[in-house]
Amino acid sequence: MKATKPKPEDETQAPARRAGRRPKGADGAPALSRDAVVQCAIGLARREPLTELSMVRVAREMAVAPGLIHYYIGSRDDLLSAVINFAFKERMEALPPLVGAWRTDLQTASRRVVEVTAAWPGLGTYILTNNRFRLFQRVEPGETDYGLTFFDHIGRILRDAGFTTAQAALAYHLLMLFISSISAEVEKRLAPGTHHDYIVGYVSRFEREALPGATYLVSSFAKLDTATTFEAGLQLLLDGFETWLPPAKVAANVRKLKRDGPPR
Repeated sequence: MKATKPKPEDETQAPARRAGRRPKGADGAPALSRDAVVQCAIGLARREPLTELSMVRVAREMAVAPGLIHYYIGSRDDLLSAVINFAFKERMEALPPLVGAWRTDLQTASRRVVEVTAAWPGLGTYILTNNRFRLFQRVEPGETDYGLTFFDHIGRILRDAGFTTAQAALAYHLLMLFISSISAEVEKRLAPGTHHDYIVGYVSRFEREALPGATYLVSSFAKLDTATTFEAGLQLLLDGFETWLPPAKVAANVRKLKRDGPPR
């Protein structure tokens, strides 16, 4: 999907290039390019947390003055958006073709999103805790906004499933909140099972009679891992969405699933 020209007040508007001549290298050729800066930033973001990405960091990596990075890319927001858009491109490329059964298509998309997000340090946490660029991106004329493309992809699944616009909007929001939380859990190692000994040891310091609820929960809670949480939570969400649909739509999805098999 090609980006249309955004309104001036739209925060996703592509940055205006600085006035003046481009900096020249010693041989008279342009010293840098926007693509070179973005590619360098992408390389850094694959190895380091996204929140640490800065104009100065990229300039140091490219052995140039920070002013040159600003000249070609604009602001730090523009840099972050370009990197996130590339990650979102990988997210789109990881999605298989739609099979026409909404539960299957949403399950597959959700799993792919978590897998791709986990490959980018700090991306899941950034999307969960920042408002800018979690949905749409600033792109240059002729470039594709892969955030918008993904938004459209999920919207088509929900529309074709028979959800109302209000139901589809809430379903999308709930699903992405869940996926973002899971992605942040992976990044920050927040799964209870990762801290099993500490959790069990802390509760065991107190009398069982004083904390019957905590005692009841702690053993099983401390064993939970991300994979179990993700699959259980995803199915609960989809089960809830399914109650919004007319019985005929639910039956059609079941027939489709039986014919084509479960998602792989």
